[in-house]
Amino acid sequence: MRTHLRLLLSILVISTLPTGLSRCSTQPPDTSVGVDSSCDEGDAQPGRDAGAGHDAGETSRCRGVTLQASDLDNYATLLDCLRNPAPEAERIEAVSTFITAVESHDGLPIVGQGQVVFVYVRSADWDGLDDTTPGEAFEPGRRNLPIRVAGDFNSWNVESWVLRQEAANFFHVSVPISPTSATRWGYKLIAKDEAGNDVWFSDPLSRRFVFDASGRLSIVRGDDDQGQLEWIRSVHARRLNVDRSITLYLPRGYDTNPSKRYPVLYMHDGNNLFDAHQPRSASESWEVDETANAEIEAGRVREFIVVGIPNNDNRLGEYTPVADEYEGSTVGGDGELYADFIVSDLKPLIDGRYRTLAGPESTAVLGSSLGGVISFFIGLEHPQTFKYIGGMSSTFDWGSALGNPTLPDQYAEMPDLASRRQVYYLDSGGGPEQDGTCPSDGPNDGRDNYCETLEMKGTLEAAGISTYPLDPNADRLQPDDIDIYHWWQPNAPHSEASWRARMFRPLRLFFRP
Repeated sequence: MRTHLRLLLSILVISTLPTGLSRCSTQPPDTSVGVDSSCDEGDAQPGRDAGAGHDAGETSRCRGVTLQASDLDNYATLLDCLRNPAPEAERIEAVSTFITAVESHDGLPIVGQGQVVFVYVRSADWDGLDDTTPGEAFEPGRRNLPIRVAGDFNSWNVESWVLRQEAANFFHVSVPISPTSATRWGYKLIAKDEAGNDVWFSDPLSRRFVFDASGRLSIVRGDDDQGQLEWIRSVHARRLNVDRSITLYLPRGYDTNPSKRYPVLYMHDGNNLFDAHQPRSASESWEVDETANAEIEAGRVREFIVVGIPNNDNRLGEYTPVADEYEGSTVGGDGELYADFIVSDLKPLIDGRYRTLAGPESTAVLGSSLGGVISFFIGLEHPQTFKYIGGMSSTFDWGSALGNPTLPDQYAEMPDLASRRQVYYLDSGGGPEQDGTCPSDGPNDGRDNYCETLEMKGTLEAAGISTYPLDPNADRLQPDDIDIYHWWQPNAPHSEASWRARMFRPLRLFFRP
């Protein structure tokens, strides 16, 4: 992560000023900020490189930016670094450390001491991550000065606050406002295109956001009314040796109740969970955040966190514990490595950074199709971590074409299933064959894995685990000693829209009040 930041930031602090023009003259002083952003002409002499003449024996201001310092202290130190002579390598490292430190704390924008600090780094690598609608695609010439910020806090006035340019591509402004528990404060950044037109775009560095009709909307802080989304830019899977971003749903009041802790639901195919504007999203989404907000508001579930793990080009490998034949090729079998990523890499990070209830009794895993397969595999292999396991339209016959053990086979071999007291959710659409039969491991994927789901349910029941017998629409879905819940939605297709319509059921099972 730090190496990647340094590579990106190597272009940020290179002075692009013509000879005889000081950095201070690029823009008038910003007098509206809580941190002094005035620029002394003595800080940058005409025609003089920022690092020239630096005394090697003097401790550089830039080295004061550390991972341990507070975000506001680091911000003030970084400005001092960028406005005064220092070796270029130290300036690059200071910006990298500043962003890494903020992202490991409460994220951007920085809030505290009666001010909100907005930071923008102009970079195609970062802009392209968050601009998810065609009209906001990052292109050369679409991020021209001035860079401004507008939102609920200034009545969306595009001229109120201009971000000051401290280096070639580093911009910032500190404004004297303080969010409350009732102020979500959505906002966007505004630049100019080559024709001088305003170009609105989401803040690429903002941690908190929601989706609206126009795409991603950055927010300053969450409020007490509804949940928000957050993201972690990069998490490394050590054994898979891949990096991926993580999107989270945080419930209402998370930012305003600092002592409260929450149960957690880990979900696969995270790029399809919240909105069709997400990168790599399917044409429809589950809208898990909207379902969660509605169920919490109605009092049918406790407030909880969702950790959305996006898929990648190795989805067939990561979501399957054994190999099978698919479209004429043998694929799959990296499920154990993916499970280890969640348990050993991701969950410790989430528990360390967020206020979670970390025990198994407060931790669930859920997915659809092959995401259901890997969820049940994770639950089988890691009962000490996950009490609640869910699979929607799960492809439980994976492995059968090559004679490898399916998930029902693997569960049938476990003698202690009933004593684990895990709770299982299974569902499907589709239905049986036309003659009413349901052959084991039959080719029923086109029927939404109805028969395979029944096979898994039967395997659990054979182990002595009881099934909930009634309609799940009641508020309470987990009576004592009932640890399987199965739902069939006749003829429902294998789609995000179908899973969205059924999503409230596992939530009520996992997070009953």
